[in-house]
Amino acid sequence: MEDPVFDVFIDSFGARWQDPPPPRDRAAVLTINLTNALLNPPDDPALADTVAQQTGQDPEVRAYVLATPGAARIITDAVHQLTALRTAADGRPVQLLVNCWYGRHRAPVIADAIGRRMRTAGARVQVTHHHINRPPVPRKHPRPGCPFCRIIHDGAPAEIVREWPDALAILPRADQHDGRRGCTDGHLLVLPRGHVADFTVDPVVSATVQLRAADLARQLGGQWNYLTSCGPDATQTVFHLHGHLVPRRAGDGLALPWTHPTSRTGAAR
Repeated sequence: MEDPVFDVFIDSFGARWQDPPPPRDRAAVLTINLTNALLNPPDDPALADTVAQQTGQDPEVRAYVLATPGAARIITDAVHQLTALRTAADGRPVQLLVNCWYGRHRAPVIADAIGRRMRTAGARVQVTHHHINRPPVPRKHPRPGCPFCRIIHDGAPAEIVREWPDALAILPRADQHDGRRGCTDGHLLVLPRGHVADFTVDPVVSATVQLRAADLARQLGGQWNYLTSCGPDATQTVFHLHGHLVPRRAGDGLALPWTHPTSRTGAAR
């Protein structure tokens, strides 16, 4: 049983962790998903790298989130909805679930702000931040020195095959010895526009890259390998997530992972 001293429970969490807060006993539930509603502070290139190490309980992060367009409306709407739900719940507690992707910045700030407004209105509120101390959030804006970021954001030379709002497909660089582009004829690289080091960093970005690669392979037809790497011991040489779309044909002579009859791939790994 929940502590009867509280009649409003506000729980912030990160959807990325796939570990949502448990339901409060007998509580009527509202939810707010901030993942696509508010800009994530670490994704803003104007902010210092230290913001990624901070949380929604740091004054700089709190001020930034509350000043983000749309934040005030989200808070006001949530207070109105919670007030109406408390009335309809007829003495039962109510629970508000507030999530962003990592649960460290936006969700805690908005949850605390709603909690303060509800207390001012006379509610007995408990606010709990379930994932605020999970690992820091990776920043996804361009990295100096990253060859793929230079292509995506600075117009560095590349042969672009397909573009999407969140990704693009390019031909691998030409081998300096024989001019080959990749392991087999038609080899492509699919890159996210946001800088993510490898496929383990952010599963949504990784899934988006594979989705784009799958759609492209289906449109082009044929048979394919889809490959990606994490770390130098796994043959990764460019530390910006990229998926390899490698066309396969009978007799192409390619023995994976990266052994070509000529011993040269001409591809970023």
